[in-house]
Amino acid sequence: MGLDEQENDSQVRVPVPPLEDHESGRLFHRLLQLFLRDLKEAGQPVGRHQYLLGAVMELHGPARAEGRNADRRQPRCACCRTPYPCRTVLGVAVDAGLPIPWGSPAAVVPALADVGLDTRPGGEVTAQHVYWSPGWGARRAADGSWEIGIMVDRGGVETLSVPDDEAMAHYLASAALTLGRPYPYGWAEDPAEAAVRPAAHRQATEWRERVRLPYLEHHRPYGAPGQGTA
Repeated sequence: MGLDEQENDSQVRVPVPPLEDHESGRLFHRLLQLFLRDLKEAGQPVGRHQYLLGAVMELHGPARAEGRNADRRQPRCACCRTPYPCRTVLGVAVDAGLPIPWGSPAAVVPALADVGLDTRPGGEVTAQHVYWSPGWGARRAADGSWEIGIMVDRGGVETLSVPDDEAMAHYLASAALTLGRPYPYGWAEDPAEAAVRPAAHRQATEWRERVRLPYLEHHRPYGAPGQGTA
């Protein structure tokens, strides 16, 4: 079953970083992989890029603590050897929109900063306000909503309101992080680099055959309702 069905049937929730043990890391990783699997329309075959992203995420899965003096409370990334989820995993999870149930801004901002994802300088985060210098701040109102003030051109300030702590946490996660525009999307290409294109076309042809194998064909029904491909 897909991620939505799991959440509805058994109340599975994505563990909130920082994670406390290997089992919570394993659950986070499995739910992320299922979520990434479902980022297609139901009926469409598994995409080559989608499969490659899953393979990269698998390299950065949580490893069990090893050694007599290892800290067994927090899982480590099997690739980076930093606390799991590492920068790569958490970056993909946040930018893709994995429903991490951040409870408050005070939880989400340090979690992103600890792995180097939030690049804004300085600042302060408390239960009542979030502040970055220059020109960005937010305060919690008495009714639990948040008002965000963003300085714009010529000293003006734009305001935005979000309804509660959870919404503010998700706003901060999406605002703090973007994976940017990887080359060549949005960039000027060097015509000489087109030399790799024929090899890519051959790989695409091979993938059309591979994706028909049962272990991949099994996942065709998963994904969001849409036009799909029968």
